[in-house]
Amino acid sequence: MMTGMTQRLEDYTTLVTELNAEYWTDRGYTHAPAPVATVSLGKRYAKVVVDNSVHSFVDMDNGDIIKGTWKAPIRTPGKGLAVRGNIFADDLGKSKITCDAPRYLI
Repeated sequence: MMTGMTQRLEDYTTLVTELNAEYWTDRGYTHAPAPVATVSLGKRYAKVVVDNSVHSFVDMDNGDIIKGTWKAPIRTPGKGLAVRGNIFADDLGKSKITCDAPRYLI
């Protein structure tokens, strides 16, 4: 894995953690701290997990943010992977994700 990819992936994980913290603050949750995002590296994809749920996958070849299930990235019938953004975008893909998962296409 390249150093640039490692740093962007770390920044993306921090972003997901910050979005969760903002959500918990906005809702006034005080019973526990906001969940923290972690990364599990696979052969091709990095799985971003928040509170035992998959937030997203990141393609380690190009930085694409992909919707996914616990086991693998989601494929859209006839369209390939469910790509929603890229961690190399100026905003780290923030405009394409929520605290829970990548946004649905509209």
